[in-house]
Amino acid sequence: MKPVLVPTTDVNSETGLLVAWHAGDRSEVQADEVIAEIETSKAIFDVPAPEAGTPLTFLVYGDTRFTRRDGVANAFARRALVERMAHEKPAAVFIGGDLVYEGSDPDDYEVYKAETVEWSKQRIPVFPALGNHEFRTCSDDVSPCLENWWNTFPALRPYRWYSVTIGATLRAVVLDSNSRLRKGSEQRAWLEQQISSADADPRIKFILVTLHYPPVRDAFYPSMLDEKEVARYFAKKAHTLRAQVVVVGSHVHNYERYYRDGVTYLVSGGGGAKPVPAIRLFGELSKLHTSVNYHYIRFSLEGDRLSGTMVRFDAAEGSADPWSEPDHFEVKAKN
Repeated sequence: MKPVLVPTTDVNSETGLLVAWHAGDRSEVQADEVIAEIETSKAIFDVPAPEAGTPLTFLVYGDTRFTRRDGVANAFARRALVERMAHEKPAAVFIGGDLVYEGSDPDDYEVYKAETVEWSKQRIPVFPALGNHEFRTCSDDVSPCLENWWNTFPALRPYRWYSVTIGATLRAVVLDSNSRLRKGSEQRAWLEQQISSADADPRIKFILVTLHYPPVRDAFYPSMLDEKEVARYFAKKAHTLRAQVVVVGSHVHNYERYYRDGVTYLVSGGGGAKPVPAIRLFGELSKLHTSVNYHYIRFSLEGDRLSGTMVRFDAAEGSADPWSEPDHFEVKAKN
């Protein structure tokens, strides 16, 4: 008797749960016959490493608010950032939520597809996190909003959080700020499992966490849900890990950088949404003097170094050169 092998899919999953068996107690089945239904765990995606000696570049930002509506985003700045990012030819793009303005409106996603067509031509993988605007006007029933998100990113269905292996040395964990992250919740258990899995892999030198609500940010802005649970978890856990941890949130439409309890925390919400001020107190490290900061973060992974650069676009009319790189930082592997 030959064993039944579970086929692979376009998404590699860690485990599977047998939820239905359709073959009864038969000892023989036909080719292509559906004999079982298997529910997989949260998905793991892969971004391959470049040739030896070549840095791996990926980009992170959030709060793009793709839409045709007036007054909720600077479409000129949003398109400029998208175009500049395409010229970078990154290995991947991570978007920290609020991709669209109104998650219930399929047309907002069509605007995203139209404005990022160059990304599609280059086959740049895009890994979005769910933000609060992905659920805008879906307070009573989130399923229409999730359908629009999954229809745009079909490989993510049915997941709301997932992980990505970047090259051979970085594990990225994409969380859903709208779902619980407190101890005992499903997402928290999965997060802890992912961190333990990464820590057990001797190749992993860096862990990147992306989510919409930033766990560390200007104290002027209140907490939204459970995002501070991420900071509390890493305050106890980070020093025990072999890998360095970088956490990037969005939601606040500006740029901030902090270092807390051995973890680099960033706020990257300058993808086009209406800007908000940053007071830059309480240990903020970038010390930017500009109040409006449309931007993205360029990460370069090379050997034992993960370097980051804030790439800023000045949307003001008359700027001779609207592009600048006012903040740089580097995270070195522990060993």
